[in-house]
Amino acid sequence: MQRGMMTWIIFLGGMVSILCAQKTVTPDAALDSDKDGIADSLENALLAQFSPVFMVSRTDCSVLPAQFELGAKDPTVIADDGTIYGQVFPRNGHPEEVELHYYHLWQKDCGEFGHALDAEHVSALIQLGHGADSAKALYWYAAAHEDTICDASHLVRAKTISAEGRGPAVWISPGKHASFLSDVLCASGCGGDRCEDMQKLKVRSMINVGEIGNPMNNIAWLSAPEWPLQDKLSRSDFTDNRLARVDRLPETDLVWANPSKRPAQAAIFGANAGIGGVATGTRETDTALVIANYKTGSALGIASGKTEGALKISSRNVWKVLKKSLQNTGDLLKQPSE
Repeated sequence: MQRGMMTWIIFLGGMVSILCAQKTVTPDAALDSDKDGIADSLENALLAQFSPVFMVSRTDCSVLPAQFELGAKDPTVIADDGTIYGQVFPRNGHPEEVELHYYHLWQKDCGEFGHALDAEHVSALIQLGHGADSAKALYWYAAAHEDTICDASHLVRAKTISAEGRGPAVWISPGKHASFLSDVLCASGCGGDRCEDMQKLKVRSMINVGEIGNPMNNIAWLSAPEWPLQDKLSRSDFTDNRLARVDRLPETDLVWANPSKRPAQAAIFGANAGIGGVATGTRETDTALVIANYKTGSALGIASGKTEGALKISSRNVWKVLKKSLQNTGDLLKQPSE
């Protein structure tokens, strides 16, 4: 009888341990703080796996991406210490795909039209497998002067830049903090960016911001009117139209997110830098020019000196572009600038 009683006690003790373990472990594993259908644990694992290698200037006037005060409704800088903020959400209509956004947020923009606070980012479209270990990046997007006349944002297949299972190198232009998937691309847009004297950013921490309506980690400044972060958080970088344009190209090319702005940018660039600058960007406005000096043998960005022949256009056409563009330059420059 005593022996049987001991057996029951051991059995009940084991059941209690199992129930306690389920109560404490299972909810944490399935916790979805921002209520987007993706568990926090998976979001954090994906952000860590695909985190880009950020290249920043040693001479940036804003030093490093900033860390902002938790709980504050207004973005208040604690330190310029290399903090990166992440976001994970499902792509609309594609539950098997998620977007990862990596935000480098700065205390100030030091460009020609400088201002306090600067919100820039790079993102990936990820195909989910059976967890973070089997996830695969399909495309990468780099935001460069989004929503301005000088918008040089661009997309590329992850395979092209060898970034299917990890993050790519991302060059951040000093002062303006535009993101580029090649250092050569820094000279695109309106010609105001240069990636010089660069170093690898030592990321202090990666903080998941959650969603606009359901922020995570006590972040309260996502909707602050002081910067356009809310708009960036609430839209997809990978529209069906953009992806279709990428897929029509050879694997060595990337596409401009907003190709309609390329002719105006070439004209502005040319007006600032001379006729030679206008030639840059006179290829198909839908795509970026190809370079041959990328280590993988793939190509990104604008042509290097090796592709000089592909860049030649007649002086008559150059002057026609300049003449027409200069008539509109005043109106173009009045548009908002990051």
